[in-house]
Amino acid sequence: MTEVAGSYRTGTPGKPPVLLLHSSQSTSGQWRALQAELSGAFDVLAVDLLGYGKAPAPEVDNPDAFRLADEIPRVVASVRAAGVDQPLHLIGHSYGAALALKIARERYLPVRSLALFEPVAFHVLDADEPARQEIDKIAGQMHQADAEAATRAFVDYWNQPGYFDALPERIRQGMLRQADKVTMDFAALMGEPCSADDYRQIQAPALLLSGAFSRHSAKEVAARLKQVLPQVETETLACGHMGPVTAPQLVNPHIISFLQQHTETNLD
Repeated sequence: MTEVAGSYRTGTPGKPPVLLLHSSQSTSGQWRALQAELSGAFDVLAVDLLGYGKAPAPEVDNPDAFRLADEIPRVVASVRAAGVDQPLHLIGHSYGAALALKIARERYLPVRSLALFEPVAFHVLDADEPARQEIDKIAGQMHQADAEAATRAFVDYWNQPGYFDALPERIRQGMLRQADKVTMDFAALMGEPCSADDYRQIQAPALLLSGAFSRHSAKEVAARLKQVLPQVETETLACGHMGPVTAPQLVNPHIISFLQQHTETNLD
């Protein structure tokens, strides 16, 4: 099968497979440090999601109609192209973690375990909850005509005030080019047609990581998922929502330890 552009395989073929899914306004490159740490004992696949990195832009007429299901064919094709035929350890951050939950719940791929850092599955929150209203405000700002103002609001929300403006010009321009996809990501996260209780269907063991300094919206989603995932262990780390990028030294050891618990392979 032809290799999928924006799909990066590292590690050791034949070892237990790991699939890495990144956050919005990012690429598969956010996982480079973790890929290096896993390469000796796992077969690692990191995939650029639609509209990011080397992946094509989504083909949709109405951005508000974009859904997580639209991401699935590309992810599945990447796994198939890599020749992976074993159950996967599925690792995701933010938008990628919400996508990982959908893959596991609807069994698009066989999943051995889930390691999730703050899945932004905002559809599990009721419309009148303060946490949902908080994130609805940020999502609404993505529709304004000023792409730079929209991107600044999004990036600063998940980091801190002034973060976007302090970034190098090259990075800011790259984020501006991805602003339309962030709007679609929000549509997918808000419009996913399932409830919190639907995630009880996931039988794979799950690790649910959160940042102590993260936003109310993300913390409330994690609290809801903690109540419904059948086999879940949780940990709160001294970082924010972007912990996998800004504090991999805190996040990666927990993911690696979890993988060790749920595979026959040892990293020693």
